[in-house]
Amino acid sequence: MTKYKPYSRREFRRRFATWAQRNVWLIAGLTAGLVVLLGFETFVIVVIGTPGPFSWWLLGAGQAGMVAVYLHLLHNAFLANDREAIWHLRGAWGEDNTRSELQIAKRRRLIWGWVDSITLQNGDIDHLVITRQGGLVAIDTKWRTEAHDVIDMAKAAQQAKSRAEALARTLLTRERGARHRSKDNPLSVTPVVVLWGAAQHTLPEGAQAEGIDFIPGRSLRSWLATLDKEPVSKAAAADLIRRLEHFRATAWENARS
Repeated sequence: MTKYKPYSRREFRRRFATWAQRNVWLIAGLTAGLVVLLGFETFVIVVIGTPGPFSWWLLGAGQAGMVAVYLHLLHNAFLANDREAIWHLRGAWGEDNTRSELQIAKRRRLIWGWVDSITLQNGDIDHLVITRQGGLVAIDTKWRTEAHDVIDMAKAAQQAKSRAEALARTLLTRERGARHRSKDNPLSVTPVVVLWGAAQHTLPEGAQAEGIDFIPGRSLRSWLATLDKEPVSKAAAADLIRRLEHFRATAWENARS
């Protein structure tokens, strides 16, 4: 089974691969310099010096440090030449943080589960969460140093809600038929923007824009705990998660082919 990677990380790696192809001689030069330094250190410690427990530790620590510096230089050179790459990197950080919060929420029995980064023809859904007491929640994760585009973020969350509603409706009726749809099938969707980065610390409590809740990432679990409007059964949640994961995998494979 192919390992799934969220959109932000896939896009970041794609951009890095493109940059690496354009700068192959730069990378070759840095790599050659690294090999020379590693060889020189090994020669000094192993051949000239007296091998011993400390010498072997020093050799390993020195080589690890050189490799770390090499990777750091490549990373910084890439970010300096692709201004959009940092946006995708921050997006990946934000999505990783949201996933961590959702994992804790699941362990604390606030939600049944979720599916990340569902790609559709007209956009994507960062995280579609199946709650225990609040139907579906469409999370749009953002990383911001300051919340200067609140209206745009709210509109994006509304679009994510529409996509989630259409997708859930399609998946639940495709095989079952509308007459088999039970009341606990989670069709209603609550959109929310989860904010990470420095901007989350300036959000006032109960912040909203265009009817969309804006939640600091650190408060996501507390917000999920307040949902109490549409109970979802375990069976319905498991069925929907399975269908969503199958849809995501199929859409991703089709995009790659």
